[in-house]
Amino acid sequence: MSKPNGAVIYRGPSMIDGAPIIAVATGLAHASANPKTGDMVQTWILREDIAPLEAGKTGQDASICGGCKHRPTAGGTCYVSIFQGPRSVWAAYKRESYPIMAPEDAARLVQGRKVRLGAYGDPCAVPVDVWRAFIALASGHTGYTHQWRGRCAVGFEGLLQASVDNEREHAAARAKGWATFRVRSESEPVLPGEMICPASDEGGHGATCETCGACNGAGAQVVIIVHGGRAARFGKGA
Repeated sequence: MSKPNGAVIYRGPSMIDGAPIIAVATGLAHASANPKTGDMVQTWILREDIAPLEAGKTGQDASICGGCKHRPTAGGTCYVSIFQGPRSVWAAYKRESYPIMAPEDAARLVQGRKVRLGAYGDPCAVPVDVWRAFIALASGHTGYTHQWRGRCAVGFEGLLQASVDNEREHAAARAKGWATFRVRSESEPVLPGEMICPASDEGGHGATCETCGACNGAGAQVVIIVHGGRAARFGKGA
């Protein structure tokens, strides 16, 4: 049997609010062409029962994004274009294009590769044991969470970066023992101990996420200037 290009590695309740969600891994058979991340297996956390665009418009994406201030019904500054990747993955799931696999079995399909936890959605919506089983044979991973203050994030310390949006949040996350990934405006300074994301414009695109690997929760403090089509909204009302 040929290797599938995607698989459902979790289908069950959200660890955030109990609503039905799925976690889908894509890029299992074909290399990713994402210029920032490089060739990494991508994972998508989605409501199982509601299309991503609808979930975003109605606020029901809280099941997979928690209280993130960048959601469409909050700040609206998320860099992910929901009508692209998330919509495509959800539609393929509904067409039954992806086999359902135990994460331990799916792990063999990503052996020796790097995995991006949460191309869309917050990894903390999925049980931590699912992720640990899925990446057990991978050569590395990256991942971020805005839920680092919440109960669902327990056990993810050392696995994910705490996503923070200002110096106050950075200090709070560090005090709780989290590695950090901070988004800043162009006028804000780089803090002591922070490294500029080498895959960013300001980092000169000297590496991809695949070749860098610093955002693996192990302790790095990474910072990037806000980017994406909604960057102009950053900081407004935050």
